[in-house]
Amino acid sequence: MKITSQGLTAALLAVACACGGSKASTRQDVDQQARSAPPPPQAAAPKIDRDVSGEARKDFARAVAFYQERAKGGWSRESCEEAAHRFEQVADAHSKMVEARFNAGLSYQNCRLLRDAEAAYQAALKIQTNHAPSLSNLGQIYFQGGNEARAKEYWERAVQADIKIAGARNNLAWLMIRQVRDGRASLRDMEEKILNHLRSVLAVENDNIEAYVLLSLLYMEGSDKNKSRLTLAKLLLDKGRELGDKFAPLYNARGLLELKNDNVAQALDEFQRAVTLDPTFVEARMNVGNIVLGFRKYEEASQQFTAVLKEEPKNYDAIVGLGIAERGQKQLDQAERSYKKASELDGRRAEAFFNLGVLYKDFRANETQDLRAAQGHYRTAIKYFQQSQGKQTADPDLLRDSRDNISDCEKNLRSLDDAIRTQASQPAAKPAGGGK
Repeated sequence: MKITSQGLTAALLAVACACGGSKASTRQDVDQQARSAPPPPQAAAPKIDRDVSGEARKDFARAVAFYQERAKGGWSRESCEEAAHRFEQVADAHSKMVEARFNAGLSYQNCRLLRDAEAAYQAALKIQTNHAPSLSNLGQIYFQGGNEARAKEYWERAVQADIKIAGARNNLAWLMIRQVRDGRASLRDMEEKILNHLRSVLAVENDNIEAYVLLSLLYMEGSDKNKSRLTLAKLLLDKGRELGDKFAPLYNARGLLELKNDNVAQALDEFQRAVTLDPTFVEARMNVGNIVLGFRKYEEASQQFTAVLKEEPKNYDAIVGLGIAERGQKQLDQAERSYKKASELDGRRAEAFFNLGVLYKDFRANETQDLRAAQGHYRTAIKYFQQSQGKQTADPDLLRDSRDNISDCEKNLRSLDDAIRTQASQPAAKPAGGGK
């Protein structure tokens, strides 16, 4: 029997779920999970579904046509600003047109001109305080700015304003999936809440690719105890691909599924496809960077992490990953700067301190012929490993490895003490050429 898209959704959502979460494994020395991005912003509405003057409707339609024409050629800062200005002109001429303010914000947001976008959305809310699309996209902006609590508040407000809004529901579902993945919430407690949001989205928009991708991510959780969940995840991603094969998060999720099946090479192909479709897709680039780092392709890893930092200069994991890639290329001074930059950015986390320890133990100490200098490097390594032990990490192996490294450093210090004593007990060498 051929299953329709509606039947497929109903069948998958009716499956009994397993309890328990799973964590992605770390790669190399950096604690970095393969991730998926939150769904994109709430899209622009091409028409006005309420009574406005004929002149306002025509002005708005011309701005929408201009927006759609610019979108065909791909967004640049110039085209985003041009589209935004067209909508702002409409909003200035027709002061109550909330749709024009909203679409101006979306135009800015397409090029990550987030301050301008925020101002436009807030202007829309001054016209209509419960304008759900503006609330939803403001949540996206606040999330990108690192304020998850405020983002969640705005997404919840958007759902309260319009229970049918897809973007905010997708984003709330994504937040909950991430909580499960990070171990901050159990799958048992969160799954029904997540399904409620995604069911609501698909009830209104059965072709919503983001919802299918999020459902697949949900079913990947708990798959360590119930492998059939991976089969369901694949079906969902296949359905999403039928709906559109140019959606970068779809391929990022396909990469995550391949990792769940231990197909690392195939996962890399999927992540790279995501990056090709969206070069600014930070999460996909992080996933590519971490995999090629594991393959010891240090130059390629450096390129990926550098591209991430162009988008997110304060991305802790990218900075540490870049340091590991630099270390692999014997660029020790650059690696040390990267690790220290990460430690200053977030001193609560262990990874930067651990990698500083590795740098001094396995590289600095081995590059010198001076025994006492080597001892100094081992003592520095011990200091960093000890610092890492008191910090936060999602990788329990890191703390164990830190203790083992301290033990190794102490053994090396004792061996060097013996070597220094032996060296001191040797008679001084006679100068070349003899003499009396």
